[in-house]
Amino acid sequence: MTPELMIKACSFYTGHLVKTRFCTWRDVARANENVALAEKMNRAVTCYNFRLQKSVFHHWHSYMEDQKEKLKNTLLRIQQIIYCHKLSIILTKWRNTARLKSKKKEHELILKHELQLKKWKNRLILNRAAAEESSFPEQSSSEGSLVDETLKCDISLLPERAILQIFFYLSLKDVIICGQVNHAWMLMTQLNSLWNAIDFSTVKNVIPDKYILSTLQRWRLNVLRLNFRGCLLRPKTFRSVSHCRNLQELNVSDCPTFTDESMRHISEGCPGVLYLNLSNTTITNRTMRLLPRHFHNLQNLSLAYCRRFTDKGLQYLNLGNGCHKLIYLDLSGCTQITDSAMEMLSAKCHYLHILDISGCVLLTDQILEDLQIGCKQLRILKMQYCTNISKKAAQRMSSKVQQQEYNSNDPPRWFGYDREGNPLTELDNVTPSKGASELTVEKSTYSSEEQVA
Repeated sequence: MTPELMIKACSFYTGHLVKTRFCTWRDVARANENVALAEKMNRAVTCYNFRLQKSVFHHWHSYMEDQKEKLKNTLLRIQQIIYCHKLSIILTKWRNTARLKSKKKEHELILKHELQLKKWKNRLILNRAAAEESSFPEQSSSEGSLVDETLKCDISLLPERAILQIFFYLSLKDVIICGQVNHAWMLMTQLNSLWNAIDFSTVKNVIPDKYILSTLQRWRLNVLRLNFRGCLLRPKTFRSVSHCRNLQELNVSDCPTFTDESMRHISEGCPGVLYLNLSNTTITNRTMRLLPRHFHNLQNLSLAYCRRFTDKGLQYLNLGNGCHKLIYLDLSGCTQITDSAMEMLSAKCHYLHILDISGCVLLTDQILEDLQIGCKQLRILKMQYCTNISKKAAQRMSSKVQQQEYNSNDPPRWFGYDREGNPLTELDNVTPSKGASELTVEKSTYSSEEQVA
């Protein structure tokens, strides 16, 4: 064997050995890669399953939390309903018990007064009989039987409370006449509580202004309620009302001589007025500006058929502290009122319970939307002869109030104006529209507006 062959043999053997080792290493390396890839896949699958479970658990947790919250709110609502029901039962029992006690107490007082009156009459009869026997000893037995007859009752000997109750049923004219009977009756008519409420409307055609001035001057600290309805008085007489510092109710409706100047004096002197009736008077925006400036506690206001103030005057009610405590507001027959003024008013009068806009022919459906937003406590709404308010809007509003009166007929002829708010020239030519509709919805047990107020 030659050296060259030996070299070739060694080279072939070495190459074959390297090739064999390399193939073996390559197979081992590939096997290791497959094992690592399988491990990575297993870890990836495990991680994906964990994240999927986490997401599902998160959604389930959120769902359960919502269900718990709903259940909690439901339980709270049920507890509130049960609590309100218990309170209503307690209040009903308390009211019934109070009524029974009041009736019982009233019955006992009546019996007590009847017994006292009976004793008083018997004592008078005995005294009268003793006096007649001492004065006429020769009186016959037939004449003595007359002692048992019932004598006339002298009411001046009754308690003051009973005397007041008797005189409260009399009119002002009758009280004046009673004061002229004798000195004792005159003293009874001078009780302070008897002059808390004075109604001059019953004697408006009899009593002169001079007597009204003297009466108000004398009882200025006791007067709480004044009624001048339909009285034709001088401006000086109306100004004398300003001396009644404790006045709470004032009615000057249908007074043709009542002016803005009279209202200025009254508002400056009587800031505690709660009830004010200015219907069918000649007031203007000057008076509307005075109301929020002086009457901060005003609760009842009637401006029916006052057509000389404008939308701006009605907006004055919201100036400053304003008349924000109004419970009752009557604007019937005010044909000049539009939606803009009522929108401003409804935004501030949150305590309004009763509103009368009958005959306000310029108001539209927009006013009902404003009332739903601003006047949440509105209970009674009257809108008779509101020609621009649709029946559909009135039906929607009926679900928001307890009692509602509505129709879209033309105003009656005696209103003095047509469906557009223009004064009538020929009343006989006015006829109601053919498409007029009526809607009246009542959802209240109240029998009158005064009970709600």
